[in-house]
Amino acid sequence: MKINVYLTLFSFFSMHAIDFKLGVENIPHGLIKKICPHKIKDLCMLGLITNQSGVDQKGNRTIDILAERGCSVRYIFTPEHGFTGISAERDVPDSVDKKTGIPILSLYGNGTGKMISADHMNNIDYLVFDIQDSGMRHYTYISTLLNTMKIAAEHDKPFVVLDRPNPLAGLMDGPLVQTEFISFISIAPIPLRHGMTIGEVAWYFNTYICEKPVALHVIKMKNYDRDKGFVGELMTQLSPNLQTLQSCYGYSFLGLLGEVEPFDVGVGTPLAFKCIMLPEAMKIDTKIWKRLAKILEFFGVKSFDYHHTNPKNKKMSRGLRLEFDDINTLHAFELFITILQFFKKENISFSFSTSFNKAVGTDSIQKLLAGTLPQADFVNSMYKDLRSFYRRAQCCFLYESLPQIASWISRKTIQPYIK
Repeated sequence: MKINVYLTLFSFFSMHAIDFKLGVENIPHGLIKKICPHKIKDLCMLGLITNQSGVDQKGNRTIDILAERGCSVRYIFTPEHGFTGISAERDVPDSVDKKTGIPILSLYGNGTGKMISADHMNNIDYLVFDIQDSGMRHYTYISTLLNTMKIAAEHDKPFVVLDRPNPLAGLMDGPLVQTEFISFISIAPIPLRHGMTIGEVAWYFNTYICEKPVALHVIKMKNYDRDKGFVGELMTQLSPNLQTLQSCYGYSFLGLLGEVEPFDVGVGTPLAFKCIMLPEAMKIDTKIWKRLAKILEFFGVKSFDYHHTNPKNKKMSRGLRLEFDDINTLHAFELFITILQFFKKENISFSFSTSFNKAVGTDSIQKLLAGTLPQADFVNSMYKDLRSFYRRAQCCFLYESLPQIASWISRKTIQPYIK
């Protein structure tokens, strides 16, 4: 009997794995003819925007898959963190793909994005984008997406997006970007946690952000369930510090906390975005960490005592290691605000980095913490913007399971811990 149950479960999960297809696994045979109708297939050259995350579920590279399909790749363009995703520097150098000899050209330098040159655009017929996004606006892969869509439109070149899951599933949360804070780490006025796939983001950019729309083709996934987000583990790490699905979950609020001194969120270690710590020299009372653990528990986050040596200053930090279960119930932005309010009430000083407002997209957080902006006004304004965005974005959703706007949880249960 047990054997039959195990076989049934195995068949179910195997069938699910076979039924689900990434965009790169779902490329229609007539795509090249549709994109380059006036050229012989072998003479239609493309530029591929990708990195180590551009693989199928078996680990085959998008570069090699396209070549097998008869697509000629002239250039590979790579975003922040480089072609292998291991660079944490401000500059990503050009290089060459050792397997194919195709030039790899950097789209990131001096801590910001770079545009594809006119010379390179003149040598290709279309662009293909295949990069796994994190689900957060301040993660710069969608910034590279918008920049490359704009340059493709400028040169009248078609743009193909091979769609991939959103690791944070379908919740929309957080503020939109105020005009004065638009930058490479907040490229466009979309929610902080956008709840969309990379293909849907591309449709939104093309519909509302690009002054000149590009000839956009999104190769959809097959049998994508937005509510489940990313089933299984990431096929590759997304960057030096987004190494696992758990780190993606933590990044949904710890990415911003990393812009607040002196918090240590494990950057540069195997627990990047999976811990909250403060320097041991601050001598934080263990009762404070226990109260924070209760707050995290309220938001569905497990926590455990943890310490390590900070790789930046080589000093000991102490705090909590975090584990996440259901990303659909993690109201990450509210948790972020609650953490800041908690430490302020505990009279623990902190300061914001110069790039914090750009990362979060607004100066309202600092006003809220300073007491010059009532929380009710802040929350009401944010949700007004979120609802407005959602109405506009509905025409860009590609899958039946639609995104949902995260609610603001009642705070009465938390009050005993943040007093």
